[in-house]
This record gives sequence, C-alpha cells and structure tokens, in this order.
Amino acid sequence: MKKIALLVILIVSMTAISCRVKNACEVNHTGTIAVINKTGSTVELRINNEKIGDLPDQMVKTVDGKPVGSYDINAICYPKVWDTTVNVIECKKVEYTLR
Repeated sequence: MKKIALLVILIVSMTAISCRVKNACEVNHTGTIAVINKTGSTVELRINNEKIGDLPDQMVKTVDGKPVGSYDINAICYPKVWDTTVNVIECKKVEYTLR
C-alpha cells in the first residue's frame, strides 16, 4: 500500500512540475523587430512596404507581434535608402541598426 501511495505522489509531482503556462509569443508564433536609427537624421521606416512612421535620430522603433518569417526593412532619407531583410524568430527580438 505504501508503494502505491508513493508511486501516485511521484506521478502527481512530476506532472505538476512539467506543466507551465506558455507565453503569448509561443502560442501565436510571433517575435519583435527593433530598428535603431544612428544616421544623424530622421528616416521614414517601412516594413514590407508598409509605412511604420518616421524614426528620429538616436531613437528605436519596436514592432511587436510580428509572425515568424522574413521581413523587408526599408529606411528612407533622400538621397540615402537602407534596405535589408530580417528573420523574426519566435519570442525573440531581432535588431537592425541604421548607420
């Protein structure tokens, strides 16, 4: 009888330890893109050709909740244009610095 009780307690303990609540980013498979502007001037920021807004010098623009995948980042301050592609990873922040 003691062995059965010990076995039940052990099984219940292992089940309780192994369970955890998942973060929203794990459930939705999303991550974050952060763009850092160190160009010396304000730039127009676009992600996948969607205008995100203007990004002043020495500021960071963070976009949360982007589904996992590749994104084209364009920053424009005529005559200069910065283009790159970043890969969003689940529950991670990918950073791109404009120089």
